[in-house]
Amino acid sequence: MGYYGRRPRWHSACVLGQPAVSRSRQDILDEIEGHRSAIAELEARLPSEAPLPWPPSGFYLTFYVVAGLMIGILGSLVSFGFHVLGSLVVNQDPLRVLRVYGTVFLGPRALTTEDLNFFMLVAVVYFSVGAIAGAVFHVLVNLFVPRGAVKQIALGALYGLLMWMVNFYAVIVWLQPRLVGDAYVLQLMPAWVAALTHLVYGLTLGVLQPLGRFVPYRPAEA
Repeated sequence: MGYYGRRPRWHSACVLGQPAVSRSRQDILDEIEGHRSAIAELEARLPSEAPLPWPPSGFYLTFYVVAGLMIGILGSLVSFGFHVLGSLVVNQDPLRVLRVYGTVFLGPRALTTEDLNFFMLVAVVYFSVGAIAGAVFHVLVNLFVPRGAVKQIALGALYGLLMWMVNFYAVIVWLQPRLVGDAYVLQLMPAWVAALTHLVYGLTLGVLQPLGRFVPYRPAEA
């Protein structure tokens, strides 16, 4: 007999292997319930996990780092605002501070460029440095001087002046000549202006310390 005259074996198997009586709906539901009971029994045998302690024990470093980043950005905004206000008072370009700091990247061309990407780059670096410095200050103050508003403000002022000295007379004076040939920032920004705006930054950090203090939430007792 040719190929087309034969009965396919798989068809025969399906017909011969068909159960005589199909399972009822109730049988299937009973089996499902049995599986559910077995799963529930296994879950009951799982060891219970202890809830995470709240509030966290010890110094909550993550909170203070994040809070310090935010306070640092606010301090940078206040300092930047003083730069802009001072420039407007003396009839200068209000974005001169970005141009002066931008000489680290472009040299003298930063003083005349109108490239928006340049201003965005300098602003990102400016506020990033302020945020990181704010986080460092916030963590250190809350580790060693967690109370005393006057002390924290005074430490903030000292911290701002220390940042000015390190940034200008350790980092920029060494780094910028190697990048663009000369320390243009030191030449273009008067020392008293740099010191004052860094002081404003540090004072802002000190004043805002209470806003970054960790106060754990405790649900009200009924």
